[in-house]
Amino acid sequence: MSTDYNIRERIKDIINGSTDYDKLRKSSIQGMIDRADNIFQFLLLLFGLGFWIVMILKYFL
Repeated sequence: MSTDYNIRERIKDIINGSTDYDKLRKSSIQGMIDRADNIFQFLLLLFGLGFWIVMILKYFL
């Protein structure tokens, strides 16, 4: 009985177009996650390079 209810709800969502909206929302959220991931990797690289530059300067000075 619950399977029929889930199938009916899914068909109702497809007819109303809410499934397309969910796909668009998830893809936009994934885009924001990818952008944040790129920013995080850049900052991590910048921190790593800064660390090694400071260590080298500290060694020579």
